[in-house]
Formats: sequence, structure tokens, C-alpha cells
Amino acid sequence: MTFRSKVKLGFSWVSQSYYLFKQHPAKWLALSSMYLFVFQLFPIVLLGLIENINQNHGSVLVLFLVGFIGLALTFSWPVFTSFIIGVCRETDANRTTSMGVVFNRVKPHIHQLIFLGVAFLLYRILMVGMFETEIQSLDMQRLDKEMMPIGFWWLMLKVLLLQIPLLLATWYSPLLISYHQYSLFKSVYHSIWAALHNIVSLITAWLVLTVGVAAMMLVLGIFVGIFTLVSKGLAASLGMLLLIFASLIAIAFLFSIQYFSFMAMYYKDGEDFVS
Repeated sequence: MTFRSKVKLGFSWVSQSYYLFKQHPAKWLALSSMYLFVFQLFPIVLLGLIENINQNHGSVLVLFLVGFIGLALTFSWPVFTSFIIGVCRETDANRTTSMGVVFNRVKPHIHQLIFLGVAFLLYRILMVGMFETEIQSLDMQRLDKEMMPIGFWWLMLKVLLLQIPLLLATWYSPLLISYHQYSLFKSVYHSIWAALHNIVSLITAWLVLTVGVAAMMLVLGIFVGIFTLVSKGLAASLGMLLLIFASLIAIAFLFSIQYFSFMAMYYKDGEDFVS
């Protein structure tokens, strides 16, 4: 494929995602809400709860249970990803398959998917350990008052670079385990290879989605600004709701872009999922 055709392919994934979303917007917003709450907001609540229990010298049993729930959520993201992509497939194929049936297709591979979640949690822990000394050396109070020093931006760059292999390795690996019965290591290897093979199209799709969401938030921000003239409190609440709405749209599109890129990479036209 030429560079131009790869760029066009990335655009096509976004446009296909739009039509997929338009078919059942309520369903996609509900699934995105589940992901946002379970994997983004709820862990923050659990961390706050753990801190509160430690400060108040609470029950060790409660602390253990809260920590266990947090770890379970961290490990289970590959299961949820595989499930969502299965829902994308059924919707794209115009099949009225229940979500229970879709989950049952993923269910036999849950153990391997959990191992995948554990592996990437260990990678993140290793990353934190690598930069622990640099993070502790930063004066956070000074960062709040003054311009960010060069050391801060250098640290952010290194963290970003180490996140890239994680993104490449997680883009297809849960799907290869669930729908191609790949082993853990084989799925990670193929995910990195396939993501690099599609990198121009993927970057194009991610950029188009980012610009689209930013433009939507800009337009909606104008309406929030108008409400500010009426009530600042109402405008603040409305602004928060619009931010959540934009996040849900972005999550839904990211999953569908992941689905369409997976189909383009591993399936021929008219070929169905292997499960």
C-alpha cells in the first residue's frame, strides 16, 4: 500500500466508526459509560478509599477486599476489550446477537486474558520503579508555582516513549487471544507487528478522532459560555456533563477504530470472526 492509501484507510476507519455509532448510539454510550466508570473512575475512588482506610487505621480485611477489587478491575480490561469488539462485529454484521452470547464466546479465554492484564500491570509497575527516583526528586510545590523545568519534560518524554510499546502490544493482543486462540506471547508479538504494519493508518485515525472531538468540544464550549451569562453554577455543571459526553464519544470511536483495524488486518472481505 502507498502512503496515501494508508492515510485513506485511517480516514475510512473513522467514517465507518461514525456509521456504526449512528446505528445504536444509546448502546455505544452505555458501553462507553461502563468502561469509563469501571476502568477510569472507579479505580480512583478505590485509591481514595484505601488512603482513607490507612489514615484511619481501618480493618485490614476491608483494606484487602478493596485492594483485591482494584486489582481484579486492572486485570480484567482485556476481557472487556474482547467483549466490546465482539459487540462491534455483531452490530457491523447487522446481527441481533445478545450480549450474553457475545460474552460466552470470550469466556473460554478469560484465564489467558487475565494473564495478559497481569503482564501489562507488571510492565506499568516496572515503569514506575524505573522513574521513582526522578519523580521523588521533583519539587511538586515548586512545579505548581513556576514554569515546568527541563527535567520534568524530559521525564514526561521518557514515560511517553515507554508507553508506546504498551499501546502497540495491547491494541490487538486481547482480540488475538479471544478470536484466534493465540497464546499470550504470540498475541503480544503479533499485536506489535500488526500495529507497526498499520501505524500510518492508525495514527491517521487517532489524529482525525482527536481533531473531531476537540472541534465538538469547541462548539459545545460556545454554548456553555452562553450559559455562563445566565448562571455560572449551571454552566460549570453543564461543562462537566459535556466533558463526560465527549469522553464517551471518544471511547466508543476508539473501540470501533480498533475493531475496523483488526478486521482490515486479519480478515478478508466477507470473512467472519473465528471464535
